[in-house]
Amino acid sequence: MAKPKRVGIYVRISKDRRGQELGIQRQEKACRELCERMGWEVLKVYPENDVSASTTSKRRRPQYTEMLRDARDGFIDGIVVYSIDRLTRRISELTNFLEEQKEHGFAFATTEGEDTATAKGRMILTIKGAVAQQETERMSERVNNSLLQRREQGKPHAGGLRQFGFKEGSHFQKLDEGETELIREGYRMLMDRKPQTPGDVARYWSSKGSTTPHGGAWTIQSVKRVYRSERTGGIVTYKGQDIEDSVYGAPLTREQWEKVQTLLDGRATPAGQGSGKRKHVYSGFLRCGYCGSAMRVQWATIQGRTFRRTFCHSGQRGQNGSLGCGKVSRKYEWIEERLNEVIEAALLSRMPQKEEAQTEDLTGQISVLESRIRALRGRWKEGQMEDEDYFDSLTHLRAELQTLRTREATATIRRSRVETDVLAVWKDDMPENLERRRAIVASVIDHVEVFSIGRGRRKPPEITSIKITPVVAEHEDSPGSPA
Repeated sequence: MAKPKRVGIYVRISKDRRGQELGIQRQEKACRELCERMGWEVLKVYPENDVSASTTSKRRRPQYTEMLRDARDGFIDGIVVYSIDRLTRRISELTNFLEEQKEHGFAFATTEGEDTATAKGRMILTIKGAVAQQETERMSERVNNSLLQRREQGKPHAGGLRQFGFKEGSHFQKLDEGETELIREGYRMLMDRKPQTPGDVARYWSSKGSTTPHGGAWTIQSVKRVYRSERTGGIVTYKGQDIEDSVYGAPLTREQWEKVQTLLDGRATPAGQGSGKRKHVYSGFLRCGYCGSAMRVQWATIQGRTFRRTFCHSGQRGQNGSLGCGKVSRKYEWIEERLNEVIEAALLSRMPQKEEAQTEDLTGQISVLESRIRALRGRWKEGQMEDEDYFDSLTHLRAELQTLRTREATATIRRSRVETDVLAVWKDDMPENLERRRAIVASVIDHVEVFSIGRGRRKPPEITSIKITPVVAEHEDSPGSPA
C-alpha cells in the first residue's frame, strides 16, 4: 500500500467530567509520534471529547461521521487511532469500518500495531473489537445490577434537576416543608367534594408566592407534572417499573398519589391524530419580541376569511419564566415570505465553489506497476522464477495496483459527484418534505423575534417588525436581516 499523504487522527474519550481534554491530548500526541515514525503526514485531527462509543450509548459521534465522509471523498487517505477501542466498542461498527477501508482504500494504523492489510490482521482486530464490546456490556450489567439493588432497597435515583417538594442538593432524600404543605393542600383541593382544577391549584400556589423549581410561574401543565411524578408519591421506579416505596418519605402517600392519577386521567382528553407534529415550516423559530415566548402558528377564520396567523399565547411561558404577554398577533403569510427570501439568499451564498483540479496524478504509478506485472509474468512463463516466488510477488504487486486504482476511482468520483441541490430541496414545499425544509431553516436561522404592528394598518408591514437572529454571527448581514 502506498504511503498516505493526508492522514486524519481520530481521538476519543468517554468521560471528561472536568472538560480539560487531557485524555484526547495524550492520544493525539501518541498518534502524531506514530505518524512521524512511519513518515505519514497529518492533515486533520477529529476529536470526540466526553463521547461514549459503547453499545449502550445513544449519542451521535459527528467527528467520527465526518472522518469517514472525508475518507470516502478522498480528502484524507489514512486514519490513525490510539487503540481500537478508541475507534469503536461495537463489533458491527468495526465491521462497517473495515468494509469502508476495503472499498475506498485508505490506510489505517493504531499505536498498538494492528495490521489490516492481511486477513489475519483483520481477524485479530475483529477479536479485539469483540472483547471491547464485551467489556462495555459487562460494565453495563454491573451498573444496572447495582442500580436495581438500590431501587429494591427503596433508594430512588439521586440525579436530575430539583423537584418541587424536595430540598435543593438533598438528592430527593429531604422534604421542603413549605412546598410539601402546598402539595398536600393542592391534593385536598383536587379531592374535595366540590373538586377544584389544576388551574385552581396553580393560582393558589402563585398566591402564596411560590414558583416552580426553575423560578417560573405555575401553570396547569407544571402543576400536573408535580402530581404525575412518582417521586411525589414516594414510589421508586427502575426502567419504568414500580419497584418499592422510598425509604426517605414523600409529600404524598402511594394511595394519595394513585387517587390523583385516577382524577387526572379522568379529566384528560385523548389527543387528536397527528397532534404535536409541526405543520408550518417556521413553527418553533418565532418568538414574541416583547416577552420572548415561543409563538404559535394556527389557522384562523375571522369574518368569513380563513388565514394563518402567529400569536403570543398568554398561557405560554416566556424566557424569564413568566407567562406570555399576548401583545403580538400577526398574519403568518407575510412573515413566511420574508423568511423564505432570507433562506434562499443564504443557500445561494453557500453554493459550492468550483473544485480545484486534482493535483495527484496516479496514471504513471499505475502504468509502472502494470509493466512490472507483465514482466513478472513473462519471467515465470520462461521458467526463470519458482511458482511460490511468482505468486507471492504477484499478490503483492496486485495489492498495490488495486490500492492505486481505488484512489484514482475515488478521486474521479469526487470530481464528478453532484451533491444534493439544497435549494431544490428547499423549494419542494410538499407536506412530506416539511422536516427536511425545517432542517435547512435550522442551519440558517436561530430564531425570529416578531413585534406588533398595531391595528387598522393597510400598507404592508415594515421589515423591521421582525428581527432575525442567524445561526452564526458571520451571517448577521445576510439579506433580509434587519440592521
